[in-house]
Amino acid sequence: MKNSAEFPHLLDNNLLRDIPRETRIALIDSCQRRSFKPSGVLLHQGQPTDHMYWVVEGRVEVSYVNEAGHHAIIYHAQRGHILGTVETLSERPCAGTCTALSDTIVLMCHRTELLQRMTSPIFLRNFAADLHDVLTHDNRFKSVDQFFSAEQKICAYLDKLSDADDVFQESQGYLADVAGCSRQTVNKELGRLRDQGVVELSSTGIKILDYAALT
Repeated sequence: MKNSAEFPHLLDNNLLRDIPRETRIALIDSCQRRSFKPSGVLLHQGQPTDHMYWVVEGRVEVSYVNEAGHHAIIYHAQRGHILGTVETLSERPCAGTCTALSDTIVLMCHRTELLQRMTSPIFLRNFAADLHDVLTHDNRFKSVDQFFSAEQKICAYLDKLSDADDVFQESQGYLADVAGCSRQTVNKELGRLRDQGVVELSSTGIKILDYAALT
């Protein structure tokens, strides 16, 4: 089955906005499909890539390790998000490591195909819009990390890292790592949010019941 038939939601992806349907189908079908199990690494920090990765199913953690060996979780890519585009176009090594958090399927677009598409002003605009969204996201969470209390960070990262079903699927220890606080602080704040009816705690994850109260 062709990619465009198996993953029809990609036809409405923002990267392909205002592009003729036949061109969208051709681009999606030109991509190579690849699957990753949880903990599988798509892209390695410091290593080159010649493909853009388009997430069609699953979730991917984007992380960065600094010179001192400190590991920071930067972003969670979900269905429809793209990874490795800037590195592919610039022919520079990957700025971070991308690791599957669940069973994940990606479509890989080779540099030659990507460069050909970049000759379209509409595609270039859409790519720039995606990059703008990433910059806005990074700026927001730089502010969160710098100015928010530990409790506020926990709420912000629950919002940021929840999936399409409003569920944070990682462990409380993982949440403590991304928020930069202790597990005890996370446990206390989650208990407060649960008592207020903002979240529901279960063995499958943390379900967000009231986004308005969370934010």
